[in-house]
Amino acid sequence: MAKNRNPMNGKFIIFSSVLFLIIVAGGSLAFFFSMRQIIRINTTSELSQMLEIKRIKLETYVKSEITIVRKMGDSPLIRDYFIHPADENLRKQAFKEIASYRGAFDHKSVYWVNDVDKIFHIDDTAPYTVDPKSPDNYWYWMTLYRTESYNININYNPDIDKIRLWVNAPVFDDNKKPIGMVGTGLDLSEFVHALFDDVDDRMDFYFFNDDGEITGARDIELISTKMKIEDKMTAVNGGILAVAQSLTPGETRALAMPHGNLVISTIPQLKWYSIVSMSESIKDYKTSMTALFLVVLVVILLIFVIFNVFVSVFVKSQHKTMASLEQARNEAEMANRSKSNFLTTMSHEIRTPMNAIIGIAQVQLQRKDLPDDYATALHTIYSSANSQLGIVNDLLDMSKIETGKMVLVPVEYDTPSLINDAVQLNVVRIGSKQIEFTVDIDENLPSKLYGDELRIKQILNNLLSNAIKYTGKGSVKLSVGYSRSGDDVLLRFSIEDTGQGMKPEDKERLFSEYMRFNARANRATEGTGLGLNITKKLVEMMEGTIDVESEYGKGSVFTVTVRQKSVECPVIGASVVEQLRKFAFAGDRHAANLQITAEPMPYGNVLVVDDVATNLYVAEGLLGLYQLKIETADSGFAAIRKTEDGGVYDIIFMDHMMPHMDGIETTLKLRDMGYKGVIVALTANAIVGNDEMFMQNGFDGFISKPIDVRQLNEILSKFIRDKYPEEAKKYAAETPETAGQAEAGSQSRADTCQGPEQHNGTDQDQKKMKVLNLSAPVDYAANPRLLKFFCQDAEAAIATLRETVKNSDAKLFTITVHAMKSALANVGESEASALAAALESVGRSGDMGYISENIDEFIQTLESLVDKFRGAGSADAAENGGAGDSGVAEDKDYLAEQLQIVRSACDDYDDDTANAALDRLKERRWKPSTSESLEKIRDALFVYSDFEGVAEQCKVLQESKSLKSLSF
Repeated sequence: MAKNRNPMNGKFIIFSSVLFLIIVAGGSLAFFFSMRQIIRINTTSELSQMLEIKRIKLETYVKSEITIVRKMGDSPLIRDYFIHPADENLRKQAFKEIASYRGAFDHKSVYWVNDVDKIFHIDDTAPYTVDPKSPDNYWYWMTLYRTESYNININYNPDIDKIRLWVNAPVFDDNKKPIGMVGTGLDLSEFVHALFDDVDDRMDFYFFNDDGEITGARDIELISTKMKIEDKMTAVNGGILAVAQSLTPGETRALAMPHGNLVISTIPQLKWYSIVSMSESIKDYKTSMTALFLVVLVVILLIFVIFNVFVSVFVKSQHKTMASLEQARNEAEMANRSKSNFLTTMSHEIRTPMNAIIGIAQVQLQRKDLPDDYATALHTIYSSANSQLGIVNDLLDMSKIETGKMVLVPVEYDTPSLINDAVQLNVVRIGSKQIEFTVDIDENLPSKLYGDELRIKQILNNLLSNAIKYTGKGSVKLSVGYSRSGDDVLLRFSIEDTGQGMKPEDKERLFSEYMRFNARANRATEGTGLGLNITKKLVEMMEGTIDVESEYGKGSVFTVTVRQKSVECPVIGASVVEQLRKFAFAGDRHAANLQITAEPMPYGNVLVVDDVATNLYVAEGLLGLYQLKIETADSGFAAIRKTEDGGVYDIIFMDHMMPHMDGIETTLKLRDMGYKGVIVALTANAIVGNDEMFMQNGFDGFISKPIDVRQLNEILSKFIRDKYPEEAKKYAAETPETAGQAEAGSQSRADTCQGPEQHNGTDQDQKKMKVLNLSAPVDYAANPRLLKFFCQDAEAAIATLRETVKNSDAKLFTITVHAMKSALANVGESEASALAAALESVGRSGDMGYISENIDEFIQTLESLVDKFRGAGSADAAENGGAGDSGVAEDKDYLAEQLQIVRSACDDYDDDTANAALDRLKERRWKPSTSESLEKIRDALFVYSDFEGVAEQCKVLQESKSLKSLSF
């Protein structure tokens, strides 16, 4: 009875046999190509070495001849003879010197010919006249008119079977005009035969010159017929001559050929090239390596037949898994890069306008005579903006959003102030909505707690803003309570609204990242969808919980509980609760510690670099409180020019984001130039890691924008006050009474946001500390100077925008509307600023078609604003200068005196003295034309620190008024 055969055995044998054949074929091909590559590499190395040896032999053979020919071409005696060939005395001396040179040549051969009579002399043979126009005498015009030092040409004389190499050198007169040539002829026949005798028959080996003519070959006929190398060898893409001419002197390059190797090298001494190629041969593969491969292949394939099935499955599975992981990693990296770019851009865009808001509030809160209602309003602005800034910092903190590692910074904080700040910030969100906002607070709530105040504000702001955002009308209620948990306090917030509510399915996905529910109904509602997700993370970090109850169409209730450390303190009490309920909580008007003592530092000088005029405006206002010498620059280029002109500053405040050359690039250039002074970054990009990044790029510190006076005070104290301890002691020792007396004699410069006036006099009273107090509130939005700056910027922007549309320059367009977006916001034109923001977004996408169709509306808006604000500036000028020139009697002597002071101060780069003189001129009445000229001078000094330009404008004004130039 026959045994049952296992059908798998036959299949396995067939499979193994087929697989074995495939492996043999594949392995053989792989071995073949690997060996081919190895052989090519070895052959290429061999050919390169051969070319190098040939080059050395050839250059050595002619090197001494070239040296002698060049020396002979530089001989003064031969030059004089070529200039005066009829001078018999010169001729004898020159022939004698030429004879001595002939003895120095190995082949005892020399020739010479001057360009006057064109008679060719060689050795002792009879001379003859050369015809330069003959094609055979191409060497003649090539040497005279295409050669500066020497050249090489070669020819072959079939009658005597000689290859001759000619070394030719032009002779120049004193005006570098060619007047003749000298040279020698070398018999290369034996040398060339020797060069090619040891060349393998499989090799094609040639020399050729810069014109592509073959100058060396086995076949002498190729030389005599001047055959082109590219006619002989055509296997190189782009042409052999082009490749050769691209080589640097001494360079060797190997090129791929379909069936062999090719190497090109240079011969610098002769200004030639050499090329060698060798075809492949089966003999190249007869090596011990081949035999070893065959043995190893048999062993490997036998093993592989047994285990191939299992191994292949495993490898395939692993490869698939790794490919999936790699793809996921690449997608994650791309997403992270996109998010990082978005965060960096948004950080700058949001924080830049906030610089003006917080900075101006800080400047005004320095005043000690502010009415309480003004102080409360300004403090609310500062507190609200600062709270909003904290939220922006968290939302734009890329590392925290991506990793969830949001670091808590616990401090002791005032509970009523925290609640009031959150309420005040969100009450304004109601706007025209019919919403009743109520507050219910436990009277026994501790007045102080220990925790991360900023994070709790962020939680409240997220929940309250959402409640108001999604409530069309009805009510929003904030309830605050607490409970004890051991030594800790569980602070509880409940936000109840009568808004849209949520569907059950939306509620389940409520805290997902980027989640926004009821998208169709809320398509016009602003928001990123990140708020609740971040809120949940913050609550969990504080060991708390967040719950939500909601009914679609009726409203929602969010309840948050966070754990805070207990602080020994009284409860807030009924009185404070009542104030909070009525939105009348005053609190400590200096709770933010904004009213600091700014110690005068008139011995210090700083440079502020920023491309946004509003930022310069605010920075100078804050720095002016310290009586510093302040200069400004509106670009990194301007800052570099100032240092190149000798400017050295105690601190350079450098804006990070600027067009053309940003703050980091500027700082690196300054450091490369050797500038050793302190440079502090001003950055609106509050991204984690920026501090380290700035330090690595040459900065000594950084301040986040909007500028905080406490940070600023710390930087100034560290880098200026501590640098001049003796000067600092003198100003710090002054009593407040003395300071008050000094204040009475000082003039406020609030109208220009420059801080207290600085003097350069020697009077001791002028060096005493002054109370830092601005005498009157500054209306920045209506400041005539700011409006005037805006008009100038807008007019320039209009011209630039038209040009960018004409040239389809999306990048410049985006930069221009970005600048105008901030400028418009600074003068209170929010709608126009929003339009600029929209155009900026389109500009980033590069859609020039849409821009061309919609830019006219924006340009018309700018033009109307220029007309509007220029009218305001004219009105201001009329108020100061009168209606017409004829109505004002000018004191020309006084005008001449003060203008001369300004000019002298500009020569010394003394902006304090110049500004003081301009301030004195401003106190008097002048004709409108004179007032306008003085304002231009003031602007050139204040905005651009253009000392040379100011001096020139003063001179022009003096001449236009026929003023006498005074000397001091």
